[in-house]
Amino acid sequence: MPEELPQDERATIRIVKKRGHGGHHGGAWKVAYADFVTAMMALFIVLWILGQSEEVRQGVSGYFRDPVGVGKAGAGLMKGKGPALVPTQIHSKTSPPLAEDPLQELERQASSLKSAIEATPELAELREQIQIEVTGEGVRVEMLDDAQDKFFKRGSAELTPSLQRALGLLGQKFQELSNQVVIEGHTDKAPYSPSSSLSNWELSTERANRARRVLESAGLSSERIFAVRGYADRRLRVPDAPLDARNRRISVLLLSPEGLAIAQGKTNLQESVTAGAR
Repeated sequence: MPEELPQDERATIRIVKKRGHGGHHGGAWKVAYADFVTAMMALFIVLWILGQSEEVRQGVSGYFRDPVGVGKAGAGLMKGKGPALVPTQIHSKTSPPLAEDPLQELERQASSLKSAIEATPELAELREQIQIEVTGEGVRVEMLDDAQDKFFKRGSAELTPSLQRALGLLGQKFQELSNQVVIEGHTDKAPYSPSSSLSNWELSTERANRARRVLESAGLSSERIFAVRGYADRRLRVPDAPLDARNRRISVLLLSPEGLAIAQGKTNLQESVTAGAR
């Protein structure tokens, strides 16, 4: 038998139990959290879809049934074709619709006024003297005088019956629109005599103010009139012929939103044109 070793020389055997990392050092919780986030996202998408219009819901449903665009309901969903909309154009029920192109709206108003003039015999007779144009500020309707002084008495602020009737009929058409209105008076280059206390400034302003009274009498709300301006001979219609009768005129400007901002001093025409070109 082997010789027994002394007690202090015997080998000591230690049993060490290793424990795996658990608790917050483990990775199982990350998987559970990811599943929770995915479920919440799916719930949010479902709730969002339920809040859309029937047309949008059908489009989304059709797209998931036929992603390549073969299905009728989802065809062209990502291309903006068919009944569905491009994702960036989908609006909730509470979202306002996309704003119409301001220029298109002004063109529509100008076309509507031209049609109204053609349909009104008294105005149709004056079609050569009523000019309508779309500008950066809005739709400008100008009533130009002629060599027979049909609209103005020479050197006087008095409006002829012909001009008053034309303004009255146009005022009814303006009332159907919602634009703020600026009324402008213009003269030709003919000066007053040096001894007169009046000038083309007073003449143009008073003509514009009398036009305002006629428009209001025709039903145009005074709340719609933003300004009355007199430009004297500073904005000649026919610059090469400063005494031309067409320089004597009344302008009614139907302000666009950009034109109203310009009139209020919130911006200027150059900034508006630059912003529109972006």
